[in-house]
Amino acid sequence: MSKSRKFTIPGQTAGSKYVFSFDNDGKVNGLKKQSRLGRPLLSVDPDSSEFEKVTSSSQALEAYNVNNFKGRKDLYKTSTDDIEIASNEQTNSEHDKNKKKETNENKEIDETGDNISGVVAASATTTEKRAETLRYPYDIDKNQDHLKIVQYEYARSEINSSKPTSSVISDKDKPFGKYTGGVILPMPKVSDSNGAEWGKSDLNVFGIGALGIAGSILKDLEDDKSVGSNLFSEFGRRIGSTEGVLDDEAAEGNRLRQIIAGKLNQTEQGIKNTSIAGLGIGAQQLSKLAGIDVSADEVLARTTGKILNPNAELLFQGPVLRDFGFKFLMIARGQKEAEEIRKIIRFFKTGSAPRYLGGPALLGTPNIFQLKYMAGKSRELETVNKFNEMALRTITVDYAPDGFWSAYRDSHPVAVVMSLQFSELRPLYSTDHEKETSESSVGY
Repeated sequence: MSKSRKFTIPGQTAGSKYVFSFDNDGKVNGLKKQSRLGRPLLSVDPDSSEFEKVTSSSQALEAYNVNNFKGRKDLYKTSTDDIEIASNEQTNSEHDKNKKKETNENKEIDETGDNISGVVAASATTTEKRAETLRYPYDIDKNQDHLKIVQYEYARSEINSSKPTSSVISDKDKPFGKYTGGVILPMPKVSDSNGAEWGKSDLNVFGIGALGIAGSILKDLEDDKSVGSNLFSEFGRRIGSTEGVLDDEAAEGNRLRQIIAGKLNQTEQGIKNTSIAGLGIGAQQLSKLAGIDVSADEVLARTTGKILNPNAELLFQGPVLRDFGFKFLMIARGQKEAEEIRKIIRFFKTGSAPRYLGGPALLGTPNIFQLKYMAGKSRELETVNKFNEMALRTITVDYAPDGFWSAYRDSHPVAVVMSLQFSELRPLYSTDHEKETSESSVGY
């Protein structure tokens, strides 16, 4: 096995350096990171997004070329897609071996007590829970289509997080806090539902009249801004003094009737029908005073055989938030896979739970999730829908899906069905679909 020199990778934590290791066939089988000068090199989890990004960098390509072709620059590969990565089994085996070695080294430092600063640095590294990428099946091929679920602490970016993100997407546009791990799962049943909220709206003849008046006022405000200031001045006068208000009521009522009639362009029959409608509404109000619940339509239907025209119309009422449900059957084929299944279940349970902040007054928002349908390790599928950031509403685990308890010697269930119910944190807008510039993308 051979190792590369230290590389600084753009886009990673400032001050960090990476060393690539290669097996006898020249494939990348490990990655170590030095967080800053003077700190030890620590193995990077091969299932983490960090490992994936670093081993796909131009620096990784340089290390790969130098290791495999030495000074034969005519043989150098020119694309990062040409970098050969060892199998999952090999990279995980190398990672496990390095972690054990690092743990033993930290223990030796602690036991000697010769290097106090080393003890502090080592203990801080080993006690902090490492964010890892779990997977089921344990030997899943990441080059095949799969569902990748990444978890972050919730960090609210701004007051109005409902608006669409900008065309240039960055984590600043989304409520992403600290990365807390991820899970790779096989492709589930894929479907999505998009739409908007529409609702029925009813307006009787008086409502239409009032709407016409409001429309006229708004048009006046658009045409002449001074109308608005005059209107508010009139409101101020009315609120400040009641003088003459009662005397004006009759005149105001006549004016209102004239406006309604004008807006409706009523004929003589139309005015008659409006009067009948007014009597129906009046009878409804009188019945309420008597403690009787009788609608205007009931009064008119029983007395005249007519009802109020509802002028029904379907109107846009707002966006909707999409829900996604997934169900996974997980069968452990060995002890290692059984442990991975339990970790996955706990990963989702912990992430979906509210966070206790150490006092009775406030609770922290549960973690959020980013879901992606992946075509291989680094390319997002464009033939199916994409997701906004999500909240995990519920996780349901059936430990006996066959209707009876069945377990291995260590009492791990033979089969487990995990159901996840996600909801998007913000609605979709047309701009979300429009920013997908690829012609092969189906959008969100």
